[in-house]
Amino acid sequence: MKQILLVSNGHGEDIIGAALGGALRTLGYAVQAVPLVGQGQAYRRAGIPRLGPCRELPSGGFALQSAAALWADLRAGWFSMSQAQYRAVRKAARGALATLVVGDVYALGVGVGFGGQPLFLMQCRSSLRVGGRPYSVTERLLMRWAARVYPREPEGAVWLRARGVPQACYLGNPMLDALDEGSLDLPPPYLLLLPGSRQDAYWSLPVMLEVCRRLRDTALTPVVAWAGLPLEGLEAQGFRLEATGRSEGVTHRLSHPDGTVVHLVQRAFGAALRGSRLALSTSGTAAEQAAGHGVPLVGFPTPGPQYTLGFAQTQKRLLGDALMLTEPNPEAVVRGVRAFLSSETLLERARAAGKAAMGEPGAAARIALDLHQHLQATGPELEQSRSR
Repeated sequence: MKQILLVSNGHGEDIIGAALGGALRTLGYAVQAVPLVGQGQAYRRAGIPRLGPCRELPSGGFALQSAAALWADLRAGWFSMSQAQYRAVRKAARGALATLVVGDVYALGVGVGFGGQPLFLMQCRSSLRVGGRPYSVTERLLMRWAARVYPREPEGAVWLRARGVPQACYLGNPMLDALDEGSLDLPPPYLLLLPGSRQDAYWSLPVMLEVCRRLRDTALTPVVAWAGLPLEGLEAQGFRLEATGRSEGVTHRLSHPDGTVVHLVQRAFGAALRGSRLALSTSGTAAEQAAGHGVPLVGFPTPGPQYTLGFAQTQKRLLGDALMLTEPNPEAVVRGVRAFLSSETLLERARAAGKAAMGEPGAAARIALDLHQHLQATGPELEQSRSR
């Protein structure tokens, strides 16, 4: 069977890679993936085979944020793990028709150095909207090895083509297509809690739970979109964690003696988004998906490793009015929520800004088709080069 190799470096990138992998499977390709950061759970859930070592390191993929984070990853075996991942990419590339990289300059470097040709890049991280020069000289040089470069926004394609990357082509942001579509048997509207997929979640979720207690008068049903982290340690602020016995949808409930009930949802993010009026967020990819689907966000910074003040401010520049940033305490977050709920103008402005920043759904299918058409057009040439 025709094989495509996926290489990605991050939780959000894995989610996008899984969406692209599903679209490629629809076109008749077999797909394998090498996740360079974390365990690649999005691929596991999508039934896409994972190759190479898949481990969580202390920094959660943010080793370059500080010397301490880098040192912790090195002590945890980053070098030996990375070497094994490079070998897995090289081995898998020998039997693949193409390599599709989802990520930034590091993932692209791995794809160029160890993957096969032709190489395709979905650059889902960088954005001109946050200011500065989003693509370094090094990254643009590596992009010249790619048959296609798919930026996350139309401005990115224009910027890259003007700077020596003529194969840059904007087809949309597949992040919007990467949603778990399990059922959710809960009455909307929801107050959606997005604590994130890294250790930030254990710090921010207690703040969000206290916010839910103070918003019982709003008639919003609190729903936590849980990203698969271990559930130990979630009994915070007097809440008791109870399993429902379900493997998707509402898998757990957090109950407080004052009557507050918060529903923990897994593998049903699409249904949660469609029923949400507002979201509290300390997340990366999930926040952008929510904004793109018209859900306004109230966010606050954490001690890290991901949703630090700098990360939050960068996300604010990307999403604009779709994201309201507050101080990291329940009182400030509650004020932000009530400001949104008391103003239909603010809500509509937030919905419009989120959709403008993230584009239209359907990009995964469009990118998969473009890759497929390129392989068909260059098929005889590829066969000749492989037979030499």
